[in-house]
Amino acid sequence: MPIEVILPKVDMDMSSGTIASWYKSEGEMVEEGEALFDIETDKATMEVESPGTGTLHFVSAKEGDIVPIGQSVAWLFAEGEEVVEPAGSGVSTADTVQAAAVESDTTEEPIVVGSPVFLSGTRATPLARRVAKKLNIDLQSVGGSGPRGRIVRSDVEKAAKSGTASPPPQTITVGGKTGAQKTADELGLAYTKVPVDRMRSIIAARLTESKSTVPHFYLNADLQIDKLLEMRVQINLALQNTDAKKISVNDLLVKACAAALKTVPEANASWDGDSIIKFDDAHISVAVSIDGGLITPVVRNAQKKDIQTISSEIADLAARAKTGKLGSKEYQGGSFSISNLGMFGVKSFNAIINPPESMILAVGQGAAQFVPDNEGNPKLATVMSVTLSCDHRVVDGALGAVWLKKFKELIENPTSLMLN
Repeated sequence: MPIEVILPKVDMDMSSGTIASWYKSEGEMVEEGEALFDIETDKATMEVESPGTGTLHFVSAKEGDIVPIGQSVAWLFAEGEEVVEPAGSGVSTADTVQAAAVESDTTEEPIVVGSPVFLSGTRATPLARRVAKKLNIDLQSVGGSGPRGRIVRSDVEKAAKSGTASPPPQTITVGGKTGAQKTADELGLAYTKVPVDRMRSIIAARLTESKSTVPHFYLNADLQIDKLLEMRVQINLALQNTDAKKISVNDLLVKACAAALKTVPEANASWDGDSIIKFDDAHISVAVSIDGGLITPVVRNAQKKDIQTISSEIADLAARAKTGKLGSKEYQGGSFSISNLGMFGVKSFNAIINPPESMILAVGQGAAQFVPDNEGNPKLATVMSVTLSCDHRVVDGALGAVWLKKFKELIENPTSLMLN
């Protein structure tokens, strides 16, 4: 009996995936556990292993196709087995017919029978689609809990309640073209039109949602980091003849953020619609630039880890992020984010909150400047500007200021960071 190859769910928020590449061709033999194809999700490219041994036939999804999870993409036939197309392989006519019938469907969810609906790469029940339309939610941003990943009404309502769902994408068009393209054509400007991939689409949708629905406010502070830099030098000198990786300023910032969250636990929280989720531990997301976008791997329980452990974890997470090898749990579930652009010479900037987190710290470059000493005389110091973006639904101005004050104390007097 042939083995069905389906698109697996490799990401907690995944409702569909893009076939990035096939390692095997039609008629080629493949061993169980051998790499069969890559899936591109919004955060990474995942390698999918063959579920069995056999010859590959009836590949129904080509590279670049967006396929819902659970959808059949190919079949494997054992040696000597008659190669006959199995019923239900690929995107069936039945799916298309049912999709057309949905437009006039007015029945409630329990009456829906047969295969899930396949419309625009998303499986969802008619009721879920109606609720999503009513709540102005993009089904692509909702994870499905029904059979084979189908989105049901409760998934849409849960996403709306948690604030994790995105509104449907809006495109401003003039005469069938976007405003930018229309203007460029009218003025005779030269340009290259670059299609937006799935990662960029998701980044655009989520950050637009964050900036338009999360009430941001910003707190700025200048930090004198000379003692922190000196401590870093001393630590790295101690590590000189060991196999340990040298620590970076960013490693120390992660540790300080976690320690500040431990001292001000009210700020270690997320908005959840009708409640606020307060986390017991500090889970620090670290923004990492990768090809085509960025990803935020999470250092779990960072307040309990020493600086060297944090440094090793960040190095490992960043390296695997750049090769698309992170598991979904490694870049989800953060309670606070850090975005550091100091290495690019950026003095200061405001970062957009990464939902459902309620705060993100934007870190600029440290630079020498004169500051007053205790007697009011000028002294030269290394000053780093930071900006804390806060979700006002969770963190009020005073609470954000208390957290930032504690963080500043830790950075300017960093010895206590070595105690954990």
